[in-house]
This record gives sequence, structure tokens and C-alpha cells, in this order.
Amino acid sequence: MKKTFYLGIDIGGTEIRGILLDSSKNQRFLVFNIVTPRNKKSFLSALNEEINGLTQKKKIIGIGVGLPGIVDVKRGILAKAPNLPFLNGWQAKKFFSKFKTSPVTHPDGRYGARVKIDNDSRCFLRGEAFLGAGKNYKNIVALTIGTGIGGGLMINDKIYYGSHNSAGEFGHMIIGDKKSFERLGAKKAFLKMGDTSKIIGLGIADLINALDPQIVILGGGGIFTGGIQMETVRRTARKYIMSPLAKKASIIKGKLGENAQAIGAALLFKAR
Repeated sequence: MKKTFYLGIDIGGTEIRGILLDSSKNQRFLVFNIVTPRNKKSFLSALNEEINGLTQKKKIIGIGVGLPGIVDVKRGILAKAPNLPFLNGWQAKKFFSKFKTSPVTHPDGRYGARVKIDNDSRCFLRGEAFLGAGKNYKNIVALTIGTGIGGGLMINDKIYYGSHNSAGEFGHMIIGDKKSFERLGAKKAFLKMGDTSKIIGLGIADLINALDPQIVILGGGGIFTGGIQMETVRRTARKYIMSPLAKKASIIKGKLGENAQAIGAALLFKAR
């Protein structure tokens, strides 16, 4: 019997990654990694080329997509993408539904391939919670640091979306002189001012004070390749955490590396 796969796609402000997740064994394979085009025509053309090539070679039964910004999950729309504004209002689910994938009967009784979308940082959280650093925790804050800063929140073993599907936009917290966490701590700030590790630590302290998680998991290019100093982050955070018990919360890098968001997108079909 031919193997079946879920395709997970992470659309980031800098790169677009695609992974194949074995539908039965959770094995995953990076299948493409391209620079994110800076206009919509080139962006759609690049995705068309990559996905059409895969669907001709592999038996793909579902496409999961992590999108950067505010996602209307029910309607399948990227409502707002602060770092890719040409995608504001993009009907993402409709776009991905056109690809020819292998029809199968799913456990819910539907026949044919499915498409699921979510915010990219919630995909990071899903990947780490299911297959990575958060496997043994029920209350998790995930923070992704790259072109922007995003996040996800798991409460009592369930990902929290909020009333309008916008929970986790931690990068837009105002933490200093009317400036956002993202403006002070993400890629542009790092390139302009150098090490932003203390800013990251301050933001994490705010999140721990507000949410009291068991663990904070960090990911994104700023963590894996961008020079953020984890010991400085931890030391700064613990200085400003109010509760002595909350100071014990783990602050760690994710275990799935830079493919975590794409893995989490594929896990939209499998994970909590």
C-alpha cells in the first residue's frame, strides 16, 4: 500500500517551508524551503510550482497551512498579515483547495483531500506540544521570534483561540515608550540595535505574570539563527517575574527547529 502524507506549509515573512508528514508514523521530510516573494503574483506563482510538483509525486491527503497574522479560521481567510500586507484578505483555504490531491475517505466521513489553516505561531505551538518540547505539559506559552513576534497559548491541554481567533498576538503588546514588543525585539530591531535578548526576557516576564504557564517555548529564526542569548533571556525574565513559584517555569528553545511551524501545520489533521 502506497504511503499517504499530510503536507504542512509554513508561510513566513522571510521563508516558506513545506514538509511531508507520514499520516501513520509521524515521520516528516522537508520538501521545499524558498525565499518568500515580496508581491502577491510572485508569491502565488511560487506556491503553485512547489505544490503541483509534490502532488504529482506523492499521495497527499491533506494540506495544512500556517499563516502569518490574524486568521479567520472558519472562513479560511488571512484577515491581516502585518509583515506581508499584500496578503491581507487572502482567501487562503480556497487557493489551496484547488490542488489535485489523492482522494480518500476520512474518519469524519468526508471523501477527498482537505485543507486546514491556522496562525503560524499556533502551528509552532501545536508541533512542539505534540512532537517536541511541550509533550509533557498542559499549560504552555509559545513565542516565535523572526521577522515579527507571534505566539500561541495552550490552557489545560487545549490551544486557546480567543473570542475572535486572535489570541497569541504577543508581539503587539506595548512594553516601552508606546512601542510594541515586536518593534523592540524582532528582526529589524536586532539589525538596528544589536542583541535584543533583554527585551525578549522582559516580554516573557510579562507573559508569565499574566498567564502563569508551566513552560515557555521559543522558536523562529531569531532563536535558532538570530543570536538571541537564552541565558540572558532567562535571567532577565526571572528578575521581573512576581511569583516565586512562577519563576520556576521553564524557558527553553523548541526541539523541532525551524521546521516546527510546518510540522504543526501538518498536525492540524492529527493533534489537539
